[in-house]
Amino acid sequence: MTKVDESTIKTATIEWHDGTPFCSEFNDVYYRSQTPFIAHGLKETEYLFIQQNQLQQRWQNLSSQKKCDHQQFVIAETGFGTGLNFLTACDLWLKTAPKDWRLQCISTEIRPITASDLKAIHSSWPVFSDLSQQLLNQYPVLTPGIHLISLAEGRIQLMLMLGEANKMLKSITQSPQPPLASYQKKTVDAWFLDGFSPTKNPDMWSDEIFKTVASLSSKGTTLATFTCATNVRKGLSNAGFEVQKIEGFGKKRESLKGSYTGQLDAEKITSTHWYIDQSPTKKTQRDVLILGAGIAGCSAAAALAKKGFKVRVIDRHSSAANEGSGNLQAVIYPKLSRQNDALPRINLTAMTLASRYYKPYWEQGLGSQCGVMLLPDSDQSRDNLQQIAQRYAEHTDLVLKLDNQQICSHSGLSLEAQQGLFFPNLGWMPPQILCQKLLDENNIPLLNADIDQIERCPDNDQWILRDHEKNIVASAETLVIATAYECPNFEQTNFLSLNQLRGQVTHIPSDSASSDLKTVICGKGYIAPVADGIQSCGASYNKGIFSKQLRPEDHIANLEMIRKTDQGIAQSLNAEQPEDYEGRANFRCTTNDYLPIVGAVPNAQQFKQQYERLRHDAASTIDSLGRYQPNLYIHCGLGSRGLSYAPLTAEILASEISGEIPPLERELRLAMHPARFLIRDLKRRKI
Repeated sequence: MTKVDESTIKTATIEWHDGTPFCSEFNDVYYRSQTPFIAHGLKETEYLFIQQNQLQQRWQNLSSQKKCDHQQFVIAETGFGTGLNFLTACDLWLKTAPKDWRLQCISTEIRPITASDLKAIHSSWPVFSDLSQQLLNQYPVLTPGIHLISLAEGRIQLMLMLGEANKMLKSITQSPQPPLASYQKKTVDAWFLDGFSPTKNPDMWSDEIFKTVASLSSKGTTLATFTCATNVRKGLSNAGFEVQKIEGFGKKRESLKGSYTGQLDAEKITSTHWYIDQSPTKKTQRDVLILGAGIAGCSAAAALAKKGFKVRVIDRHSSAANEGSGNLQAVIYPKLSRQNDALPRINLTAMTLASRYYKPYWEQGLGSQCGVMLLPDSDQSRDNLQQIAQRYAEHTDLVLKLDNQQICSHSGLSLEAQQGLFFPNLGWMPPQILCQKLLDENNIPLLNADIDQIERCPDNDQWILRDHEKNIVASAETLVIATAYECPNFEQTNFLSLNQLRGQVTHIPSDSASSDLKTVICGKGYIAPVADGIQSCGASYNKGIFSKQLRPEDHIANLEMIRKTDQGIAQSLNAEQPEDYEGRANFRCTTNDYLPIVGAVPNAQQFKQQYERLRHDAASTIDSLGRYQPNLYIHCGLGSRGLSYAPLTAEILASEISGEIPPLERELRLAMHPARFLIRDLKRRKI
């Protein structure tokens, strides 16, 4: 069995055999590429996966279907390979599917092809040149986990899952128990089973993976595969698929197609599933209200708008990002670790997605993809950076280990640090401009009101928002609360424990030598390159101080943090009277476990009753699903890494609201789930 180190991914070694890409590890070709390509490799994909899944007919008929919650077609594939099947499906989708429908492609790959090899392969596919270029522009750093890629202005989304196929597919199910794997979620509509041949890659064709494929399927789900091996036919049949032999393509005698006919009994629950809503309220409308216009609210609004929802944002200010997201410069900060637990894994996924998410804005001149440099400020941080450098030594597109000469060259300053890490794909953004742009480019209105109370109207299943004078400001079937540390102010979310931490940023005038800085530097503190005549430096952490007035002592403290980061930076600053500097102070919203909060809001009182037994036995199994507030969601706790987390957490939230297959592994989603605090507090007997 092929084993994968969970902290790394080995890329494919490509050999070329008479113009055909060949994988030496599995001793097999990726596709038949006899000349011309269109008459062979492409035709085989069209015949086997497009025609046998009847995709053209099914997509042409979407316009006649009744409007539904999803407006989405899902293809899942085992073996992304060269991306040939994906690009073929995308090309047909754009030509045949209604413009208000979206295509989600889920594809696993244990040996991903490097960007340079993929570019070489695609160079012989002129028919897909535009789609190929979009894919290559967003092709991720090849680290384990799920990577989101958006094509065709959001009409197509690829979930590229790097790791063992069965493990990755199981990770996106609702539950490891098959009966609950797709509970109340959109299932896969069509499967492309396209790994290397069963004799050369048996792991891809096990009974276990067929059961997982079935658990993500429903009546009407189809599949196609090039192989007709006996164990594959039997395995698929035993998993609930009705399969039949079809004529193979070219010299191949036979292949398979099939459809799912099995039944899953969702009543059989044999473990604690607090994170699954027992009886979700069906959405009859596609309107969403988002309370809060910071980066959490605006990123969620944009993600939902791209999924076809009608979104309105409400804020006490008349423009976006006037509170914690209002700094002039915000750093996409690389918080990695030598460990492989939830926090660093989420940070890595969020950081790599953010670098792709902001790339079009950087190309437009908004902020700068100038790179981010980490410098050690203690012996411990020096050891940590060294271990991170070792762990990601093969990922030079993600992070580079620098010596002093390279540090000085990359930064543009004469610095003292002897080692550091450089993240070339990161940089900084002006969050206030970004937030407003996210609203404007998605035609999302911003309503100006100070909301004091929310309540559910049982007569029409609407959430009603009232101001301080009890006037109704707006209502909608679905509500997202994104008001940072103020989220617990509402009765429905008062169980949350959030921290309000003051942060003050110092604005350094650009008349000092530090204006030569070419990249963001982070250590004890951070400093960014010049923008609009100033450099942002910071930021303080003040607990228990609730004033937004600038404090001279915090300016002094910020500069002291820069000095501790590197004396060379301090010497480049003209900081004779730092107490006179300008700056900005506001508040972060943090959680006790340093992870964001994103997802459905639990009914706290019912949770305490349902799972009360956990107070007496934390390991107790309670065969019950959770109870949640109907169509109420929350997005907050992004802390000082709001721009790093927001693209990922917004996608998680949007997929949950739309009932789609989620874009992150289950264990990582649960680490950010709003109900996690209730479960922990019950187990620790705090409630």
